[in-house]
Amino acid sequence: MKNIYTSIVAIFLFLTISAQAPQKLSYQAVVRNSAGKLIQNANVGVRISILQGSAAGSAVYTETHNAATNVNGLVSAEIGAGITSGNFAAINWANGPYFLKSETDPSGGSNYTITGVSELLSVPYALNSLTVGTNGFSGDYNDLTNKPVIDGSETKIIAGTNVTVTGAGTQANPYTIKSSASSVAGGSTTLTTSQTWTVPTAVSKIKVELWGGAGGGGGAGAYSYSYNLNNGGDGGSAGFAAQVFNVTENQQFNVIVGAGGTAGTNASYSGAWYGDTNGGNGGDSWFGAVKAAGGTGGKKGSYTYYTIHGTAGTANVGEVTGYASNAQSSMLDNFIGLVRSYLSDRFYTSKPGTGGSLQSYSTGPYPATAGEGGAAVITFIE
Repeated sequence: MKNIYTSIVAIFLFLTISAQAPQKLSYQAVVRNSAGKLIQNANVGVRISILQGSAAGSAVYTETHNAATNVNGLVSAEIGAGITSGNFAAINWANGPYFLKSETDPSGGSNYTITGVSELLSVPYALNSLTVGTNGFSGDYNDLTNKPVIDGSETKIIAGTNVTVTGAGTQANPYTIKSSASSVAGGSTTLTTSQTWTVPTAVSKIKVELWGGAGGGGGAGAYSYSYNLNNGGDGGSAGFAAQVFNVTENQQFNVIVGAGGTAGTNASYSGAWYGDTNGGNGGDSWFGAVKAAGGTGGKKGSYTYYTIHGTAGTANVGEVTGYASNAQSSMLDNFIGLVRSYLSDRFYTSKPGTGGSLQSYSTGPYPATAGEGGAAVITFIE
């Protein structure tokens, strides 16, 4: 009788996703005769057994396949899809080790003359993960007990020795540190509308920075309704103020955010130039007693025989205040409360509006523009 050998070249795992589909392992082997020649394009019988405990252990599952080699002598089978009376899905992979025993009949029948045994290593045991939902955690977070608090309202520490908790909003047994996601030290909030602002939970110190509203540009017109056209004046830039506050949880502050000045209207011609208007003044911004002044609006072209621009907001109140020395610029360069102006971390303020123009049909007319509105930035220090 000829001796025929098989070489197992690959065993890898294939898991189906559907709960109704069978679990499978893919098996491949190269079949050669005693001379090392491939058994090509031939029917072979294959019996696969899963042995438990050792290479000589008892079979917990057995199946057979009627398969064919290809031109390379390779035979392929899906373990778990053969002819069997067993249940491949019922194997408890956690009770290993397991060994794969393959038996081959090169004539295509069931007279198995070739036997090989090899240990199944880590890959097949991934099948065990499919049983975890049945025997343990379902995979649904809501099924867990003693879930951590994740709404951001507090952090809890299990009581024990050498545990010290301090700070606003804390308590012992259980140790609790209350917090707010928006009020972590270094965080900030920006307000662009007037409101009553409440200090968040666990905040004890804040830095407030205010910008007033900038003035709007004036409309273009003619002085004394003549043909001597003047541009409208540009608006004045807003002031800036900053102050640090020690606060308490739920303390309230009245916040007023100054609006930007409205744009003036250019004059229209009807026998003479009529109808130009001044730019609106920017509103003051307030946080409690801290104030950032608004810039004034630019004057209309008919206000006088030359253009009159708005002025910067200089009547500011706070530990640090600032304004632009060039009222039509948004660059802060004149500070009070700082050793040097370049030490400030804020360099810009609300942008003033521009005046209207009627000077040339080739370059205009241009309407006036409104000033930029103010804002308040609150930074949480502690």
